[in-house]
Parts: sequence; C-alpha cells; structure tokens
Amino acid sequence: MKTQYRSLTLLAEVLFVGLLVCAASVFVMTSLAAAAAGSVLLAEVAADGRTPSVRRFARLFRAALAHPVALLAPAGLLVVGAVDVVAVLGGLPGGRVFGAVLGLVLAALMAAGLRAAAAWRPDRHWPAVLAGAGRGTVSDWRGSLGLVVAVVVVAVVVVQAPAFVVVAPGLLVLAAVAVAVR
Repeated sequence: MKTQYRSLTLLAEVLFVGLLVCAASVFVMTSLAAAAAGSVLLAEVAADGRTPSVRRFARLFRAALAHPVALLAPAGLLVVGAVDVVAVLGGLPGGRVFGAVLGLVLAALMAAGLRAAAAWRPDRHWPAVLAGAGRGTVSDWRGSLGLVVAVVVVAVVVVQAPAFVVVAPGLLVLAAVAVAVR
C-alpha cells in the first residue's frame, strides 16, 4: 500500500476508534474501560496493521469492565473532583492556592488514567495496571506532561468546535499509546 494511502487509513482508524470510545464513554463511568479497549485496538493497528472492528472493541470493552475497579476509578475521580471544586467555589479560605493545587492533581490523575488505559491488556488486572500507571506518571514526567498538553489541546479544540467531541477520545488514546510505546 502506498504511504500516502496508509497515512489516510491510519487517520481513519484513529477517528473510528475515537468514535467507538466516545460511544462507550457516554456513561462517564465506563470511560476508563472504553479508553483501554481503544488503546488495545490502536496498539494492534500500530504493531500489526490490524484493522479495528466493532466486534473486537466490544470484546475488549467487556473484558475491561470485568473488574469493578474499571468503574470505581472514574467514579472516585468524579466524586473527589466535584467535592473539591465545590469547596473552592464555596469560598474556602486559600481557595485560589487550593484551586491551583487541585488543577495540578487532577491533571496528574488524568495523565495516570490515560497511561493506565494504554497499559491495560485483557490478561492484566486493573489494580496492578493503575499502580504501574501512577508510578509511570511520576517517573516519566515528560510523557505525563505530553499527555496533559494533549488533554488541554483536545479540550480547546472541542470547546471551539463541539462537533469534534465524537473523535476527540481517539486522539487522546492515540497520545496515550504513543507515550507508552516511546
């Protein structure tokens, strides 16, 4: 296959995976499992040139949801983030400083979540994957910074053009897979 057509095929596959991840993440609680399934698909595309399919995504998604931690991790992040934001907006003394620290912590947690999604495979258990992603977030701070920048760029694009929300998760999963592979 010619190089120019392969690059267009890769773009289409990333956008397709983004659409699948977005659809599976409609319930925010399933976002970690959806990103993990999407990262496996993109890793297979990069390694073998294997074309992603809905059936393969569904199998991986079910496998990722098999452990309750896949649902509890996003729920915990949402609850803690919501309580902290309410505390800052409610006039907490030192709220500006606390808000900045909260922003950094949430950015680190998002980077760790993306790293965990990229590291998950059907034969790995979520607690070990999340622990490794936490260590990787700190030890590979350059990769974590790259993931945070990717999140910010995708957020800006989605705010400016909301139609991109359906393919944005694929771009974040691609960034996570790229950081994991490098």
